[in-house]
Amino acid sequence: MYEKCTRLLLVVPVGLFVLIASSPEGVWSQETFPSKPITMIIDQGPGGQNDVMTRALSKAAEKVLGKPIVCENRPGGGMIVARNYVLKSKPDGYTLGTGGSFNTVTWPHMQKLPFNVLTDQVDIAVYFKYTHGLCVRTDAPWKTIEDVIAYARQNPGKFTYGTAGVGNTQHIIMERIAKAERIKWSQVPFKSGSEPVLACMGGHLDAVAQGPADIIPHIQAGKLRFIFGLNDNRWAIAPDIPNVKEKYGFYGRNYKSIIGPKGIPDQVLDKLEIAFKKAVEDPTYTQLAEALQVESYYMSGKDVSKLWRSEYDEIGKMIKELDLVNK
Repeated sequence: MYEKCTRLLLVVPVGLFVLIASSPEGVWSQETFPSKPITMIIDQGPGGQNDVMTRALSKAAEKVLGKPIVCENRPGGGMIVARNYVLKSKPDGYTLGTGGSFNTVTWPHMQKLPFNVLTDQVDIAVYFKYTHGLCVRTDAPWKTIEDVIAYARQNPGKFTYGTAGVGNTQHIIMERIAKAERIKWSQVPFKSGSEPVLACMGGHLDAVAQGPADIIPHIQAGKLRFIFGLNDNRWAIAPDIPNVKEKYGFYGRNYKSIIGPKGIPDQVLDKLEIAFKKAVEDPTYTQLAEALQVESYYMSGKDVSKLWRSEYDEIGKMIKELDLVNK
């Protein structure tokens, strides 16, 4: 009788272990997550604003999770390469990536993609908010956005502005302004944020629509004049300059987010979301954001998913109206 009871006691724990280990939800792994390093796929090259901010966020999140987050750059294909790698990876929480407004609600309407951002992706958190503004050279004749609009109305298509690519937030907002004012100006796309800034200062463009990290040093050096904000906030460096929301009611909403493949267990998502929320609040991270002139900003995965879905069709309609499909 004693031997039978002993065998029973030995069998039950083993059976439970096998059940847990073979569970499709990975119950055991959820309870111990993370038990190994996490890989963070960055959708742009090293050294830029996104790379620096993501690495800082990952370092801050490590303190909460207790395991390393290894950052890996996979640029290319308009950020499609990185996104495809992440969304096709195992949904266990150990492979995450960076996403954002452009490649979630804009790019799918302009390019055929090997995945569906609304069904194949899970959103975990937003970790910073982009800010964009319109600048001209300090020796240019335009002092305000009204000056630029008046010139463009008298010289259709002659006024040129540069952005870091076709279909990004700056491009869409500038074209929405042109549509609202019934004018025409010409966008010149570049591959990075610094290129149109240099082109503008060199006299090859009339204006540049870009973020503070790329243009504020040149404003402070007296080489560029900030004339209009393209978001919903006024810049601390130029509090008297209005923005597009104040003048037109619409604005460029552009966030950077952490994403993963659909199917990550809820318990794992909860741990990741808590870790990234605390990381966004970490003093080291917020101080870096301030130094780079970007806004440290948190939004939960559920809230950002709702935002993407609420804007998806509207952005798609806008892309068609502005004739930006496959351009």
